This record gives sequence, C-alpha cells and structure tokens, in this order.
Amino acid sequence: MPESSNTLPVWSEMQGLILSAYPHMGHANYLLCRLAEGSGPAAREWLRGLLPDVTFAMRKPRMERYDQDHNINVALTYRGLTTLCHPGSHKLAGFSFPFIQGIDGEEHRRRMLGDTGSSDPSTWHWGGRHQPVDLLLAVFARDATALEKAIAGCEPPPGVTTRICSIPALPLDQAKRREHFGFVDGISQPILEGTHDAERFPESSHLTKLGEIVLGYRNADGGLAEMPMLGGRRFGENGSYLVLRQLEQDVPGFWKYMAKQTMHDGRPEAAEELAAKIVGRERDGTPLVPYVNRQDNEFGFAEDPYGYGCPIGAHIRRANPRDSFSDNNVPSHRASLSNRHRILRRGRSYGPVFDQGTRFDARTEDTEKRGLVFICLNADLERQFEFIQQNWINSSAFFGLADERDPLIGNQDADRTGRCRFTVPGLPAPTRVDGIPRFVTVKGGEYFFLPGRRALLNLVGDAG
Repeated sequence: MPESSNTLPVWSEMQGLILSAYPHMGHANYLLCRLAEGSGPAAREWLRGLLPDVTFAMRKPRMERYDQDHNINVALTYRGLTTLCHPGSHKLAGFSFPFIQGIDGEEHRRRMLGDTGSSDPSTWHWGGRHQPVDLLLAVFARDATALEKAIAGCEPPPGVTTRICSIPALPLDQAKRREHFGFVDGISQPILEGTHDAERFPESSHLTKLGEIVLGYRNADGGLAEMPMLGGRRFGENGSYLVLRQLEQDVPGFWKYMAKQTMHDGRPEAAEELAAKIVGRERDGTPLVPYVNRQDNEFGFAEDPYGYGCPIGAHIRRANPRDSFSDNNVPSHRASLSNRHRILRRGRSYGPVFDQGTRFDARTEDTEKRGLVFICLNADLERQFEFIQQNWINSSAFFGLADERDPLIGNQDADRTGRCRFTVPGLPAPTRVDGIPRFVTVKGGEYFFLPGRRALLNLVGDAG
C-alpha cells in the first residue's frame, strides 16, 4: 500500500461535510439520481461544470461564517463511478468490497445490517438492487428560495440522469435539534485530530484519528486504509465512504407502546421514563448515567456497570459503548488510539414534526411519513458502520443480554418468536418489557464515496 503524501490535514481538498453538518444552512434536500446508460461523456461534462459549486472544507472555528447562501456536496456509488469513468483509460481499483458490492449486495449483508422483514430492500423507495442509484447531490441552503435555486442550478440535464428520489429535510428551525421521537439528537460526535475542537479539547474521550474518517491519513492502529485508485492515481485521498439510509420513524406507535407498557403504573410520566430508558437519555439530552449533567458528553459507563441508570441495552449504550470495554488491569490509551469504530454523522430529519402533546393518546391516528436521513462518514465500512450494526445495534447477546436488540432502531423482525424484549435493571429485580415492535424501518439506502477535490478533477479529466 502506498504511503500517504499527507502529514497534515489538507482540509481544502476535502468536501465540506467532513468538517461541518452546515448548521447555518437551515434547509436541505437530498437528490438521488441514476445515470443513463452510456451517458459517461455527458455526465463528465455536467460534473465539470458543477465543480465550482461543490463546497470544500475550510479550517475555521465556526463554519457558519461562510459567505455563500448554499452548499453542495456530491457522492457516487461504485456503479456511478464505473459509468463516469473513461472506458479503457480510467481503471478503478482498491475500493472496499462492501462498497463495490453495494448495501444490498448479498443476504448476509442484509441480515447483518438488519435489512430484513419490513426493512427488506425489495420494499425500499430507492437504492439496492431494485431501485439502484448512482449519484447523491446533497444540497444545503440558508432559506427555501436559495434551496430551490441551488437545486435548479445543479441538476444534470435531461438524458444524463433520472431522479429516483428527492428527500427534503425538515428545516432546522422546526426540528430544533430533536429527532421525531422528541429527543435531542447529534450530541455525541468524534472529534477529528487536526481540527479546532481537537486543539480546544486535547483530552476528550471523543478524539479520533483523522484516518478513521478520511482516506490517506493514519488511523487508530497507525495504518492506512486501502487507497482507491483511478487510472493509477490516488483517487481515494481526502475522500470518505458515505452511508445514506432513509429511516422512517413510527412516532405514534412509539408513544402508544410506551403508554401501553406503563398503564399499570398510573403516572402520566411513566411512559416518558420508559422512553428515556430505551434511548438512554432524557428528552433534553441528559444521559441517564449517574452524576452526569446535560452538558457533559465526556461521561463513560464505568460509573454505571450494571445499568441501573442507563440500561445495558439502551440505544446510546449500544451505538457507542464508550469505556465499556476498558480493562482496569491494562494502562489506558489516548482516546484517539482507542476509537476504532466511530462514525461521523451528518443526517437530518425529514417529514412534519409530530405533535408531542398527543403522544400518550392510544387513539391518535397519524399517517404522515417522517424519519431521519441517516448519513455517516467512515474510512472502513466493515470495521465501522457494519461493525456497529452487526455487533452492537442488532446483536442479541450484547454484553451478556439474551434475545434483545437495540430497542429504538434494532431489527425486531429478526426475532421470529415475537418476544422482542428490553430489560431495565433494578433492585430487587429487573423490569422487562416484551413485544417491542419495530419503531424504525429502512425505506432506502446505499453506500457512496465522497471524493476529494483532486479525485473529482481526475474523474472529469481535468487533473494534471
């Protein structure tokens, strides 16, 4: 494997999503397109014209200071890359097997990710084998007018692509940092080495090697991820693998279940308490770990080894076990050397906000479609995104539990007995709720590659 030519981050060569979720851009839309067969030359010409509008990263303390009224990031599937490449002269090599195969590549991958039953790819609106996509255009703007104008300016011309799906995000001023179940979201993120946050918080437990997210840099093991090549050039450098999944949330079903399971309690707040146990946080983001306040994100689970505060199987504990694997007999490592399964999340909610004032009414009917456009960046799909899904989210034996999966986003369809359960540790005995339905259903998904600036230039034939 060739050594990286980078010793320090070259932020200006990375697309902006790597450094920012664009919180100053309150509106967003995700355009998913399929390239027409044989459209390579026309598609390259379109992409060449789009490049001046693609947003690349800038190392500033606050990304909100950018002057433009919109940002555009572009990512491609393996199928899309092969369509764009010059036949015979631009050979692709070195991409990871999951990326080449695709998110719906084989039955094993579907089981591993939890894409079975009601989330089977055959039911998806887009992505996978049944509705393949080649191209993602992630468009962000300051207001609705700027968003509409940006979309009109970046879409490929007719005959080059077919738009398979468009997912408009819920404006941030309506989302108010909460996902549709009503809990504050996006609190825990890795802090990439070389960023301003890494300099401000050098002892943070979230410090993560840049090479865990961006190709061409050292990862937590000191190694380099395999470098994708295009025509003998380092196509992967300053790029990242991007996972996009459309996760539909059954919000009325979630709160009806909480109300039903706590009817015997008699307290209106009991449903809220059970929901917090399932998530692992209060709705304002306060983790249930003892002695921790809402602003503290440096907590670990060592203070709560038996899960009396935050249950062992709670969502936040499965998604990021933090110090759960620490061995007191072994000297601790710097966080940046230990965070080997972190992913950088860049998603937004879609669909109308659910009226939380009616959440406990079992008669409430709501047919609106809402959920999360889940986006994550990582340098190794198998060791990061897929590992988390298989070994933590959907594992039925996570940390000694039996026949349990993530109660919030896990694949409850995998339990054919219909006894999907969740255990809340307590004294003198634990409490167990059974028959957990699937609250989150996958409606689309794919693996993309988010190329760096030089890679995009190579792709359209403009690099020297």
